[in-house]
Amino acid sequence: MTPDPRMLEAALSPATTLDDIMALAGSRYPVAFETVSLGQMDIELLQIADLSEYIDRLVETAPAGQKISLPFWAKLWPASFPLAMLISRLTPAPGGRMLELGAGLGLCGLAAAKRGFSALITDIEPEALLFIRAAILKNGLDAQARPGVLDMTAPVLDETFDVIAGSEALYMPQLHEPLADFLGGHATTAPEAQVLLSCDQCREAAPFFARASRDFLIQRTQSTCRSDGGESQTCVLYRMRRRTNA
Repeated sequence: MTPDPRMLEAALSPATTLDDIMALAGSRYPVAFETVSLGQMDIELLQIADLSEYIDRLVETAPAGQKISLPFWAKLWPASFPLAMLISRLTPAPGGRMLELGAGLGLCGLAAAKRGFSALITDIEPEALLFIRAAILKNGLDAQARPGVLDMTAPVLDETFDVIAGSEALYMPQLHEPLADFLGGHATTAPEAQVLLSCDQCREAAPFFARASRDFLIQRTQSTCRSDGGESQTCVLYRMRRRTNA
């Protein structure tokens, strides 16, 4: 499905209402809000209703030979849950700022905003940004969070952040070097500053961490996550702090 340019405009315009977003998103996808619980914190996320069925139908109805663009941004990846749980327990310093990279539906950034961070929740996909903006408005976080476009291969961002987070941000090897450079340039030098990354154990990226270790000390922990089918899988959480702060 070809991206609709109206989605990006609607996502970034302060005048856009939740009703506007629901009408636009609903014209493209079957959508519904679903509650995601993070311990004591509940977050309403706009999601494609029955994503698996939607993808199956998309594949079945595509003309022969046509390339299909699957909405991977709309999937809540298992590794996002331990990361969001960790963020939901952070206490921001006064004026604390958080950035979520490759946010998809924006679970981690929304959790940060609920904790009191000023959150910039970014993705490269216009549809993702529209869904993020819907969730910001639905959760009453318009004063704390905003969506933003961020292309890691050519970032244009003159801000720094106390927390930078990303779930499954390492699955594309061509982004490893740009991501490491970005983190080094956009994490603040405050003592509490940290980068938090999570991924499925099978998608760990040793070359990325070798590069990132020049600027950061890296702590690795494992946790058990549940896939969509209910199976257990191992997820890895990385907490990275600047060497000068350690």
